[in-house]
Amino acid sequence: MKLLLGLLVSTACAAGVLWAGHFGYGPVVIVNQWEYKIPLLLGTPWRKPISEPGITFRWPLIETMVTIDKRLKYLDARPAEVPIESEVMIVDYFAIWRISDPLQFRRSFPGLERDASTVIQRRLQSEVGAKISKMALEQLLGRSQVLTALSDEVRQSMSAKGVEILDVRINRTELPERAEQSAYEQMREQRHAKSRELRARGEREAREIRAKAGREAQTLLAQARSKAEIVRGEGDGKAAAIYAQSYQKAPEFYAFLRSLEAYRKTLGTHSTLVAPPDHTFFRYLDPDRLLSSPPAERVGSSEDNPLSQ
Repeated sequence: MKLLLGLLVSTACAAGVLWAGHFGYGPVVIVNQWEYKIPLLLGTPWRKPISEPGITFRWPLIETMVTIDKRLKYLDARPAEVPIESEVMIVDYFAIWRISDPLQFRRSFPGLERDASTVIQRRLQSEVGAKISKMALEQLLGRSQVLTALSDEVRQSMSAKGVEILDVRINRTELPERAEQSAYEQMREQRHAKSRELRARGEREAREIRAKAGREAQTLLAQARSKAEIVRGEGDGKAAAIYAQSYQKAPEFYAFLRSLEAYRKTLGTHSTLVAPPDHTFFRYLDPDRLLSSPPAERVGSSEDNPLSQ
């Protein structure tokens, strides 16, 4: 019974020591994964900060532990007024930072995070103002850019104080009420000027394209006409050669075909032709005359019958 009671008392004492160590009291100190522990001997750091989670020990009464939070911190900076293109913009931004060197951080900021936030905000305000003042008003109002990087000077200066700045971004950009209308008018005029420039460029390019297409079309038509005249001349030459061969082989039949072609073209519908009945032109329309005429007369010469040409 006494053994069991002693075991219970020992367990309770151990639990009490661990519970007190969780809050930094007693010889046992518990280090969480989200914090640093800085051992101070009579108020002065005398060994390296403890960053690994687990259990450590300290000298009671003469050694204390200072806790530094290592997690990311959010700084909601006060809105700043930044002059841009003769206007004053209200810019609201935020920053993400953390403690990278706990000893240097404690030396630089006796008030720890409260003092650090004040210094960081003051340094970032000047840097944000310098970056935004270089941006166009239209870009800033459209939020087409964010502050994705800080200058090396600010990073190095804050790193020397044990602070690492991870990111700075614009949260809100606004114009004062007195300047909103003039800013929007300026943006509208810029868009109109841009549209006029693009329209003029398009019309110029369209004229150039039409002129080029016209020149190419004229060139193609001229080439086509030239080829057509060549082909037509070759065809007429071949046709003349064929007609000559046909006339030599069957002169009477050739004269008959040419006369029929002349009748077809001359004696159309509702046409009137005034000529003597015995004219050579009508010799193939009078069968009796055609049969009674000698072959030479039926064929006809080139002088008597112009249709045989």
